[in-house]
Amino acid sequence: MYRVVIDARSVVARQSGIGNYVDALVRHMVPLATDMRFVILRHPDATVPMVKSDRVEELRFRGETKSVDTVFRLGRAHSFADCDLYHSPADLVPLGIRCPWVVTIHDLMWIEARKLASAFLPVRVANGIWYTLNIRRSVAGARRVIAISQATADAIERVFPAAASKTTVVHHGLDHERYAPGNAGPRAVLDSIVPPGMRYSLIVGQGSPYKNHVGMLRAFVEAMRDRPGHKLVLVRHFSRIDRGMNELMARPEVREKVISVPFVPADILLALYRHARMLLFASHYEGFGLPALEAMSLCTPVLASTAAAVREVTGSGALHAIPDDHRDLVDKMRRLDDDEELRQRLIDAGQRRAAEFSWERAARATLDVYRAAIEG
Repeated sequence: MYRVVIDARSVVARQSGIGNYVDALVRHMVPLATDMRFVILRHPDATVPMVKSDRVEELRFRGETKSVDTVFRLGRAHSFADCDLYHSPADLVPLGIRCPWVVTIHDLMWIEARKLASAFLPVRVANGIWYTLNIRRSVAGARRVIAISQATADAIERVFPAAASKTTVVHHGLDHERYAPGNAGPRAVLDSIVPPGMRYSLIVGQGSPYKNHVGMLRAFVEAMRDRPGHKLVLVRHFSRIDRGMNELMARPEVREKVISVPFVPADILLALYRHARMLLFASHYEGFGLPALEAMSLCTPVLASTAAAVREVTGSGALHAIPDDHRDLVDKMRRLDDDEELRQRLIDAGQRRAAEFSWERAARATLDVYRAAIEG
């Protein structure tokens, strides 16, 4: 029976996108892979087992998946020489791993487009060097590479052409039980965020420049200038070094239109998706674009960007705008707010598109990659 290690330290109480990815994969793979035993690497703060199975054991190690501790200390503490495969779900593989490995690459933004990854020059330089060196090493030594989209696979071929032949595209899935319209709470649960009866659109995402929050806010303020009953809810953490965004948010006309929330619980986020007039997702760069898929599943029209991965994921289920074209963003926002026939068409197409993404399918495809890597 094969013994496979999966780094799941990102599965903690306040999960990231990578945490959700690993959590879903593990929960779906374990019942399917009766020919495998799993060593699940967990963060010490995680107290609840991910999966209850006699084929699963959990091992604790402190540190974030892409941290210095992971790269330099994990392999010295645990070489996994007695295992058949190690899976890093987040771009980097520890030094000192003594079994074959598979690495999931989400995107190559820190290599291809550093200015979109951070607004702070020292961070761009330091992280650019860190990720370039470690992703190159991780990809070069991998038996197999998983790309979460064809757009990411294309980036791998551009940057690491020798790895193209061992790269497999495995799309993320979607938790259809969770992201069902009936599971979202009533509009009233949002009254403390958005006043009752007020129309709102939604932006969700971290504060990196690639998310294009500055461009979308500027476009929204212009598009809805004559619509005082339409606000924008921005779920985003702000940092002191995000000068452009902080200056924009200080403008009176922006403060009047934007409701900024740094964090919301999962149930509130579900309701925000469901009751929004539209989700604005005009990113400059994405590896996948899960928020757009979640919104489409919840019957919320999406204004998406023309970025390769976003187009790949949303297909005909979203209205697409050029992310750095202010006029296109403004016009498409107004159109999506005004045109009820278009809105209904996108809602129907979005639900059909979202239904195509399954975690069980992703789990089966990932297990196929594991077996190909183990068998050499």
